[in-house]
Amino acid sequence: MAFCIVFDLPSVELYDAAHAELSKYPTGELLLHLARPTGDGVQVVEAWTSVEAYQEWMTDFGGPALGKLAAAGWELPEVTPAPFEAAGLIVPAAGVAV
Repeated sequence: MAFCIVFDLPSVELYDAAHAELSKYPTGELLLHLARPTGDGVQVVEAWTSVEAYQEWMTDFGGPALGKLAAAGWELPEVTPAPFEAAGLIVPAAGVAV
C-alpha cells in the first residue's frame, strides 16, 4: 500500500511559494499531490510509493528547497505530516491502482 500523509499550511501564499519551489524536483515516487484551500490556509494530501521514497526525496530535495524559501524570507511553520493508511488509491491517468 502507498504511504500517505496529510498536513496543513497557514496561507495560500506560502503554499504557492512552496509548490513552485518543490515542483522543480519531480519524482515518479510521488503518486498524488492534492491541495485544497481551507479557512485557515491550505491542506495538502500526498501519496507516495513508500515511506522510504518520501524520506529520501525530503532529504535530497524537499529540505534544501524549503531552506531556499527560508533564505528568501519566508517564515516556515513547523509542519508535521500525519501519516494515514489509505483504504484505496486510484489515479487512472498515472496507471496507479492500489
